[in-house]
Amino acid sequence: MQAFVSNRQGARWPWLLIAVLVLLGIGRFLAFSAHTPVLGYPNNFDFLRTSGCVGIWNFDAQSEAFHSPAPDRVVPLLHYNDERLWQFCNPTAETIYLSALKLGHSVGDTFPIQHLAYTKLAVLLLAYAALMWALRSMRLRVFLSACFVLLWWDMSTLLYFQSLYPVFSSLFFSLFVVVALLACRLDVFSRSAWASLLLAVLTFMLGFSNQQYFYLAIVLAAAFVLFNGRQYRLHSAAMLCAVLVASLCHSYLRPAQSQEFYAGIDRVNRTDTIFYGVLMHSSKPEEAAVSLGLRPECAQMAGIGAHAFNHGLKENICPEVASISRLKLLNLAVQQPATIAKTLLAGTEAYQPVYGFFPQLYPHHASELSPGMYASSPSSLMVSAPRGLYLGMVAVMAVLAAGAFIYALLPRGRQSLWAHAIWIGGLLCFYSIFSSVFGDGMVEVERHAAVFLPGFILLWLGALFGLLDRLHAAR
Repeated sequence: MQAFVSNRQGARWPWLLIAVLVLLGIGRFLAFSAHTPVLGYPNNFDFLRTSGCVGIWNFDAQSEAFHSPAPDRVVPLLHYNDERLWQFCNPTAETIYLSALKLGHSVGDTFPIQHLAYTKLAVLLLAYAALMWALRSMRLRVFLSACFVLLWWDMSTLLYFQSLYPVFSSLFFSLFVVVALLACRLDVFSRSAWASLLLAVLTFMLGFSNQQYFYLAIVLAAAFVLFNGRQYRLHSAAMLCAVLVASLCHSYLRPAQSQEFYAGIDRVNRTDTIFYGVLMHSSKPEEAAVSLGLRPECAQMAGIGAHAFNHGLKENICPEVASISRLKLLNLAVQQPATIAKTLLAGTEAYQPVYGFFPQLYPHHASELSPGMYASSPSSLMVSAPRGLYLGMVAVMAVLAAGAFIYALLPRGRQSLWAHAIWIGGLLCFYSIFSSVFGDGMVEVERHAAVFLPGFILLWLGALFGLLDRLHAAR
């Protein structure tokens, strides 16, 4: 069967298509970065974790102090005062972009936040170009370009360029690592040492993006070794080394002064996972509490978030929940599988791409500031669809992913681009929801599950490529 995108070396139109896609992305980005007022995500508090490591802060004349949050507005400026707050510092890939700005600025400089956006764009385009070089299939180059530009084009993604939220790297580098995995599975990835180094860098950037998606890097590295370990031994070793380095960075780069602060955040996340996650979706919360190793009376806390305890709104009669291992959820899955399923379904229903955090504090939703940019974003399909239709679409995605995975294991499906794209896209969607609801409970699922979007794009573009292949074969 001849593919609808030719792999013939002399074919020029695929390169023309790729050039058009990239130029459209650049044009969209320039329009976004020049928009007035400045578009981005407000700083609810989390910018502190990156700026505290680097000494470049997002504040203006309205800010109470250089480290104050600004959840009510998008601050268009960055100020380099070299002040460090090590007690809040959390090194991630985001600190790399922010640190790079020091190369062109001096202490005391104030400059537009667009400088950060341009730095991030330069890194992404470099990674994209390197991955395009490593691919040995024109079909896969077109597929990568389409996925990359659609993700880049989306307004919910663009807003991360002008913010300091670490999930920015999770979005793009999850896509890049998946495409590299696809290429190796189809045996169309360069076997050179440079290509293995590239794969290591892509994997590291995903693993170092944040703690939640560090485990996605482990999952993808394991999948790579399982499917491609024999053919690409050097590449497999490179991915495993990258995961190890990312793990060491998460463990040892965080300053000693911040250990207690982040231990407190971990306790909050565990509390939300149990009380504001699984127990609130259990039909028998007392039994669920016991299966998690808690006292039956802890079930009274179901549906209460940790912040209610921290702000004195509620008394936590079950403080031991903060030390419960998430491995206990395996016991709950055996005892009450319906509770796990209900929690996942609730997380799936709660997810939607975001265009502005905390609407009660930030009244200017980005989709209202730029209606055209919002309406032309792929994610707007999920937001505008009735929730019933959205859940039906997710059910179809689950069936497609399961069927594609089975087909990809068959001899005739091993070389199927669309089958692998669909099931791995489904894997990203599942991981993003799973890690959100069992990592933070139902707190801000829409923000924590950001990598659902690249999975969504991979799956549906894979389905489109498969459909076009079938139509081409039927001609």
